[in-house]
Amino acid sequence: MMQAMDQRWGGLGRELRKLGMWRHLPAERAAEAEALVAEGGYPLRLSDGAQGVNWFFVDGEEMAEAGVPRELRDLMPALEAHGVAFHVDELAYPAGGVEDGDYVVSINGRRCVVWTAEDWRTDQAWTVAVVRPLAVLNDLLAEARATPRLFTLYAGMNDGVVWLLDPRIVDAVADSGLVEEREIPALAVLG
Repeated sequence: MMQAMDQRWGGLGRELRKLGMWRHLPAERAAEAEALVAEGGYPLRLSDGAQGVNWFFVDGEEMAEAGVPRELRDLMPALEAHGVAFHVDELAYPAGGVEDGDYVVSINGRRCVVWTAEDWRTDQAWTVAVVRPLAVLNDLLAEARATPRLFTLYAGMNDGVVWLLDPRIVDAVADSGLVEEREIPALAVLG
């Protein structure tokens, strides 16, 4: 059983390298990252990524507290490299409190309800404040016919991570059965 497990990890490492998981790294570092996965290491280690290239910290609390334009600014260069330039405008932020309305932004003219009073009542405001704007950006990536999409880990937390990845990379990690579901990035989608 242990040998079969080792082979699955090795296969995952090879597949991730083939899909370009570490293409931003020098060849030697990419080989090291693949070897770490082959030895059973977590395949989405931040140290193997490039902050500002394929992963970003996104603070759910900041996003929920009128910070969407500020927090998304760090993603701009990476998305521009994939043909997506974007601009965020704040349309509404209830100054009197949550019960006074919804937090709404516009991303390239697309209305995005960041959170509603109901989201606060159900303790989902920080999570949806991250996911909903990223879902709009994913729509823009799709329209630009770009391959990568935005995925979240720990969405809504202060130390949430957003990955910009080829969806096949995330599928390979999920399909391997080697990584706990809670440690697999989730595609940012509306709904």
